[in-house]
Amino acid sequence: MKVIYKTVLPLAALVSLASGACISSGDQNTINSALSAGNAGAIVQLCANAVIQVSGQITFTAENQEISTQGYPTGSSRATIQIAPGNSASTIIGGGSFSGIRIQNIQIDGNRPNAGLQQGGGANIEIGGGATGQVVSHVASRNPRGWSCLHIIGSGNTASPCANATIINNDIGPCGQSGTDANGNGLWADGISLDCTNSLVQGNTITGSTDGGVVIFGSPGSTVTGNTITSSAEYLGFGAINMVDGEYDGSYAGVSVTNNKIVGQKMFNLGIGIGANVWSFNDPYPLKGPVTIAGNTISGSVSFPIAINGWANGITVTGNTVSGVTSPKSSFADASHCSAAIQTLFNEDASLIYYPAGVTGAQNLQSGFVAASANVTNFLCSSTPLPNSISFNKNALDVVSDSGPFADLHGVIMQYQGDNNVVVLDTTNPNGETPVWASGHTVSGGCGSPSLCDMVFQGDGNLVTYYNGAPQWSTGTAGVGNTMKCLNTAPWIQILDASGNVVWDTTKST
Repeated sequence: MKVIYKTVLPLAALVSLASGACISSGDQNTINSALSAGNAGAIVQLCANAVIQVSGQITFTAENQEISTQGYPTGSSRATIQIAPGNSASTIIGGGSFSGIRIQNIQIDGNRPNAGLQQGGGANIEIGGGATGQVVSHVASRNPRGWSCLHIIGSGNTASPCANATIINNDIGPCGQSGTDANGNGLWADGISLDCTNSLVQGNTITGSTDGGVVIFGSPGSTVTGNTITSSAEYLGFGAINMVDGEYDGSYAGVSVTNNKIVGQKMFNLGIGIGANVWSFNDPYPLKGPVTIAGNTISGSVSFPIAINGWANGITVTGNTVSGVTSPKSSFADASHCSAAIQTLFNEDASLIYYPAGVTGAQNLQSGFVAASANVTNFLCSSTPLPNSISFNKNALDVVSDSGPFADLHGVIMQYQGDNNVVVLDTTNPNGETPVWASGHTVSGGCGSPSLCDMVFQGDGNLVTYYNGAPQWSTGTAGVGNTMKCLNTAPWIQILDASGNVVWDTTKST
């Protein structure tokens, strides 16, 4: 059994070791110089309430070093290390693969609201590698420019894996936003990303993760217990605890996920996702246990509290409580973009879900599990409730072909396709998206890449498609159209005049 807090020195011992003057100002170079000068075992302390802005990474230089706030406060007086706007830095502290390092009682701020998203950027904190016994405790990590608030990376060497990390009593988040930016880059980010064997993630409060709250990348022998994971009140979160990735040849052997509290505010798609096929892919190779998922409590707006598909070699799921999940799920979410089998489970308010053919080997599943009728492979399909209609004023709609739906409604999407065709698709059909109306005006050979097709609801009130600047199809409402209305029932698209009268709809399309 794991000895809780085994790598954390007593506070009195830490205070006696950290006898030097604290750092009250400077940048990453100030802290890096102190680490280099101190060699192995150096304790570099920042002054309480200090704010250190950095434009580059702080990197440990030897084993058993520490970065902390003098006096080890646990609240807002912890020193803050923050990325300054106007540079490309993303990772604030890197572990350098040194064993025994400690990051304690500080605040780490990636400052995404002011410094911006860094495409391809790292986590706020990147430790792990081939190291053992690393500690992150009483640390606040928030607003990463990259993909995670805290990443414990694997070594990539099975003979010398990352091992025995201790991640305790941290307050994590917010981490990212939902959706994409104007260039299509995902804005989401993890809370804690664990890729380290025989490690402990305990007592952390994670609020506002938008990708995974705690993502377990295999990490055989690890324990995730007693954490509180709450979705953002503003953004959608993909999952609270994810066991969906195939590091360590897919092995999760000995992993224990127990007594965690998961709360959906705006929404989590998944509470605890388990297996190779529950995320957004259909992996032919299952992940492997044995694992234990027990005593967790899931409540609030969570579309799919526990889902299992793509698992082998042993799984125990017992004593988990889902009675606090908001019901009906349609009151906070929409599943009309999900597969037919997932839509059925959603409409049944199923909270414990598995695909029988996708779970092989020894299994002990608590009562209440509902079997999916088909191979359910994407539980990231739900969204917040979709509208029944949306409207566009003149000059408010201008899209190129194949740029995604221009109207995303409950049960219907409207798409300007790569052949210049305007199409309305029913997303509730069990056999997949089904066209219910199309303009029928296509371009032979397609619009090309980059697209030469454009659809505009113009300032004169006419909805027009163009190919290479030449009109191809229109509603013929120039001079009378004022508003374009998209509906999830026939006639699907209407053009209204300034008085709200319908001057065109799809029944008049030629």
